[in-house]
Amino acid sequence: MNGPLLLLALTTTLVSAEPSRPGADAILGVWATENDEAHVEIYRRDGGYYGKFVWFRNDPRDGGLDVKNPDPELRRRKLLGSDFVLDFRFDGKKWKKGRIYNPEDGKRYKADLELKDGLLRVRGWIGIRVLGRTVEWTRVAPAGDPPEPPGSGAG
Repeated sequence: MNGPLLLLALTTTLVSAEPSRPGADAILGVWATENDEAHVEIYRRDGGYYGKFVWFRNDPRDGGLDVKNPDPELRRRKLLGSDFVLDFRFDGKKWKKGRIYNPEDGKRYKADLELKDGLLRVRGWIGIRVLGRTVEWTRVAPAGDPPEPPGSGAG
């Protein structure tokens, strides 16, 4: 085998031996938050990954409005349909450099998203990542396949 063909064969072998990694769109779809308190639809927009509330187990406090938002103009917006997973970028392994908005305290947190064993691991923190908290979300429906509303009797 001459030099260029050998190099091509080795490169192909090394690339195919790499462990399987999720594609950037692997997180698209609807996810149940920890304890199934809410469902979040993750979608792509302008090159980033975002998430919005699409269902709550119980009616949110304060009439479902974003009353703790630091922006007075947004305090009357409904939480249902509002983005709170904000502008994550896929680095080949995780979704990073985004923010998670917590409507319970009106704060934005740095965060990473990672798919592991079929769960979406959401880690948020202020300041130092090591001091953050991780929760796991469970997939309810893949992208393009809306879930049946809970309690609809389907299934």
